[in-house]
Amino acid sequence: MSQKLTFTTGRMLNTTVSSATDVIYFDIRTPEWEPHLTTVRRLDHRTGLYELTASIRNEGDKPVAVSLYGGAFEPVEQWIKKVDGAMPGESRWQFDDGEGNVFAWSIANSQLELYSAEEGARIKRAFATFYPHKRHLFVGLISQHAYLEMDNSIIESVDGIIVSLLIVGRKRKTKTLE
Repeated sequence: MSQKLTFTTGRMLNTTVSSATDVIYFDIRTPEWEPHLTTVRRLDHRTGLYELTASIRNEGDKPVAVSLYGGAFEPVEQWIKKVDGAMPGESRWQFDDGEGNVFAWSIANSQLELYSAEEGARIKRAFATFYPHKRHLFVGLISQHAYLEMDNSIIESVDGIIVSLLIVGRKRKTKTLE
């Protein structure tokens, strides 16, 4: 089984990410008056209160530092590292979700796919796949919202996965994937 998390807008740094039942619900904001700081907050569906999941410090259009759960900021390059892929010319971006799991994002068929980095070799199926939004005739209104399809076995790591997706997606868009 898998969870489908839908992004409500075409812009990843000002959006809401939620499951169909809203049990998983993230609010991602980069305020106009504070463009250097992106906040990721998760809604606790039991209490109805938002909890700070992460803050991402931006310089220009690229992320430079990340803070998880209100901790100290650390450089993005220390939290998510570029590693060589299994195939020549392939790059992967590896991170630790803070719960002892090590994952790596990889680009396959122009989509970001998440694999376990602990297994060494690529498994046959990705744990998560990010599908970008689609537009009518590539310019009009959004015909299909972006979504992240995740395997239920990694749902406890959703906070780190969402934050890493925002960073890798932003670096990919600005072509700063070093």
